[in-house]
Amino acid sequence: MQCPICYGEMELVSDETITNVNRCGTCHGLHFELLNQKNLDDVAQHVHLDTGDDSLGDKYNEMVYVECPKYDMIMDQRSIDDPIKIRFELCIACHATFLDAGEFREYMSDEYHDKFRELLPEN
Repeated sequence: MQCPICYGEMELVSDETITNVNRCGTCHGLHFELLNQKNLDDVAQHVHLDTGDDSLGDKYNEMVYVECPKYDMIMDQRSIDDPIKIRFELCIACHATFLDAGEFREYMSDEYHDKFRELLPEN
């Protein structure tokens, strides 16, 4: 799969407890094939998958038109503005989610977790 942000090659980074997560070898962004409110707590246990440096993720924060790798459509932009702005991409067709390097760790923190959950589809 090709990264929707930098077009680098993505690799599957799953284990026996989590599946369908890809990480870009170039920008270290994470692509979750299905991320929703229902499975967030299970996925939250895998913040170790977010290996990218926050400054690398910041480089791609201003990208507006990110195309879903599965569907030929632009992903929806969702964001949390307080205490700092973090934005991520969500495909409204398949509920795939793309998080820049460092964002998954940030969103799973106590400070953002509940706000992040509210921005995800219910199931």
